[in-house]
Amino acid sequence: MSTNKSAANRQTSNDPTHPVSDQLAESLHSTVDALHNTAAKTEEQLRSKSDASGQAIQAQKRLLEKKWNASGVKQYATENPVKTAGIAFGAGVLLTMLLRSK
Repeated sequence: MSTNKSAANRQTSNDPTHPVSDQLAESLHSTVDALHNTAAKTEEQLRSKSDASGQAIQAQKRLLEKKWNASGVKQYATENPVKTAGIAFGAGVLLTMLLRSK
């Protein structure tokens, strides 16, 4: 589409009645085309890096899940859910008391 506009502008740029505006229009079209190319390259780079980041995050998630499933904390919490809830409640109360004291 930009080539059609450029060709049309070249045809009208031969018109001697508006030489300055025709020259300005051609210059602006060139600038917009260059900006478009730069934006397209940047978009491709961002999409590529986004995909790579997504894959790295998924790999990290799998690793952490594997470590959590093999941890002793998970095993204890699964075997003793009431004790685990009590410990969590006690830790919350203690933390609240420490943070509230002025």
